[in-house]
Amino acid sequence: MASYQKALADVAYSGHAAVEVNLGKALIGTGDFNQAIEHFNRALADASYDKPYQAQMGLGTAYSRLGMVIEAGTAYRNAALDDRNPNPTKALLNLGGCFTLLNRPQDAIEAYNAIFEFEPSGATLFKTWENLGRAYVATAHYREGLNAFVEALGVGKYSLSDEALADYQRAQKAVLGSVDAAEAGVAGAATAGLGDDLSGFDPFAPSEASAAYDAAYGASYPELADDDGSGYGAGNVPLANDTNFFTVADDTLIDMSKRQIKSERKLRHTGLKVLLVIVILLVLASATAVFGYSQGYGWPTQADTVKSMFSAHASGGDVTSYWIGSSDAEKAAINRIMDMVVATDNVEILYEDRQMTSSEIVVAAHLSQGGTIKYDITLERDLIGWKVSGLDMIFNSTQL
Repeated sequence: MASYQKALADVAYSGHAAVEVNLGKALIGTGDFNQAIEHFNRALADASYDKPYQAQMGLGTAYSRLGMVIEAGTAYRNAALDDRNPNPTKALLNLGGCFTLLNRPQDAIEAYNAIFEFEPSGATLFKTWENLGRAYVATAHYREGLNAFVEALGVGKYSLSDEALADYQRAQKAVLGSVDAAEAGVAGAATAGLGDDLSGFDPFAPSEASAAYDAAYGASYPELADDDGSGYGAGNVPLANDTNFFTVADDTLIDMSKRQIKSERKLRHTGLKVLLVIVILLVLASATAVFGYSQGYGWPTQADTVKSMFSAHASGGDVTSYWIGSSDAEKAAINRIMDMVVATDNVEILYEDRQMTSSEIVVAAHLSQGGTIKYDITLERDLIGWKVSGLDMIFNSTQL
């Protein structure tokens, strides 16, 4: 730290902001979180600093270690929205963790879903699915939570934490009935905590957060009340329906239905999708074709895509070409899902909801030995055609 202080004392040196950030990180390592916050804020005050997201990430870490969850979440949100940040996935993971500590799992779901826009891979991808599964279970969306945990388990290279494993079993029981971990193939798996890789949220129990705040300020960190949150900041604890927290410059961080960050954050993939839609509309050229596209028509159609997928599956062929997703991890997850689908090409379309960019189909797969299994299949637009993005078995109400 002496070297950093010496660099800051050099008036001729132009990189003070970067030094302030490095000094702040060093102070976090020594446990001096308040001093670290001062240096991160000095870096942010320098208009010439071209990496303010690094200072925001540092602020988030320092505030979280002090148990100041709201302040930490604000810093992580700022880092995620900074269009100079080349990889905001860690900021979004930490933001989701803050929402979880604030008992706002629905907002955590939106933060985790936004990560998929950046095509995460490896441990970051599996950690995102794990955290998303826990958030879904917290909102009693057990089917979505179970699907997320299955994705987290991936190809068997990732293990759930103890807390996530408990939520996984809870989701299994709610959706499938009484199914233990051994039947799911996860019994005895080594646990992996949220802090096992740098992409995860640095968790701390509420009691530990309060202790850190007590030590720093000599006063108790206010409890987050279940009713109106009036115990913090003169009634400024964010409620589930509060649209002003973490939304300084935009109305909402994530549009959940589209899984896209709006307003401030110009996502790379969002730009590509907009360009793709423009090109498609120009190619279609005629008003009739444009109208058909807006009504969800395409080639191949949704029904053709689904039937072709079932035919390929029945013949033992590769079905990944009918799904959205091209990475090895995504293909492995697709094959894992299809292993639970019956092999038959006798498929009947029961229901079809066509939209411009997404559609839903319910099919009845008729078994050769008799009997029928129904599936709810979601599809996404792929150029002028369609590809499968999700598949769920439809259970009778008595099974739930």
